[in-house]
Amino acid sequence: MIKLIASDMDGTLLNDKMAVSDRNIQAIKDAQKNGIEFIIATGRSLDEAKPFLKNRVHPGYITLNGAEVYDENEKLISSNPISEKSKTEVINYLKEHKIYFEVVTNKGIFSDNKDLRVSSLAELLVKLNPSTTYEQALQDTLSRIKLTPMNFVDSYDKILSDPSYKVMKLLAFSGKETEVLNPLRKDIEKNIDDVVVTSSSPNNVEINSIDAQKGIALLQFAKDKNISQEETMAIGDNLNDESMIRDAGVGVAMKNAIPAIAKLAQIQTDNNVNDGVAQIVEKVIAKAKNQNK
Repeated sequence: MIKLIASDMDGTLLNDKMAVSDRNIQAIKDAQKNGIEFIIATGRSLDEAKPFLKNRVHPGYITLNGAEVYDENEKLISSNPISEKSKTEVINYLKEHKIYFEVVTNKGIFSDNKDLRVSSLAELLVKLNPSTTYEQALQDTLSRIKLTPMNFVDSYDKILSDPSYKVMKLLAFSGKETEVLNPLRKDIEKNIDDVVVTSSSPNNVEINSIDAQKGIALLQFAKDKNISQEETMAIGDNLNDESMIRDAGVGVAMKNAIPAIAKLAQIQTDNNVNDGVAQIVEKVIAKAKNQNK
C-alpha cells in the first residue's frame, strides 16, 4: 500500500496556467486525511514553490532537485550544496561559453540579467505547455516575476567569493539545446564527478551536488517516516524527476512526460492540464480504502 507520494511541480502538479488546480489541491488534502504523506519534489526553491499552494495545503518539500528538504512544518532537514571546487569549474565553463545562468544559494536566487531571466522563463513555459503562445507566456512571466523571490545583481563575484553563501544549484538557459546545452551536459558529466546534471525543460540544464537528487531525498524522507521503498510513489515528467521515478516503489509518468521518463515509469497518468496528479492520487486513496475494509 502506498504511504508516501512525491510529485514534481512544473509540467506535473502545475497546469498550463502555472497554477495548482482545485482538484489537485483536494487530492492532496484527501491523501493527507487518509494517512498518506504527500511531498512536493521540485527544482524550485521553497520560496518559489510555496506561493503556488496559497497555504491551502501544507506538504513536505524536496526543493532544488534534492539540495534542500523540508518537513511539513517547513523545517530544513537536509542540505547538500555543490562543492567549492566544482562550483568554480562549472561557472568558469558557463562564462567561457557565454551561457546565461542563475545562481541558487542558501540565501536566495540570483540573476545578473533581468531580460534573459524573463525570456528564459517564458520559453520554459512554452516548452512545458506547447499550446501556450510565447506572447501569453511572456505576459504570464512578467506578472509572476513580481512574486518570485529573485535578486538581481550586476555581478556574481561578491556572492561567489563570500563563504557564507553556499551554492545549492546552478541553472543554465539556452534556446539552442543541440548546439549549447547538450555539449554543456556532456562536458560537465565527463569532467566533474561530484555533480549531477539534469533538466526540467528542453531550454535549461540544472547542476547539483551528486548527493542532491530527488530520488535520494525521497527515500531518506520515507526512511525518516518509517515508510519502506515499496510504499512510495513518485510522479513526474522530465529529466530532473528521473532519480525519483527510478527509485520509488511505483514510478508514475505524466502523459506529457518526455519519452525517457515515460519509458522508465511503471504506470502513466493523464497530463498536467487534465489533473493527472489528482487522478492517480484518487486511485491510490480508493485502493487504500478497499484494502482497509
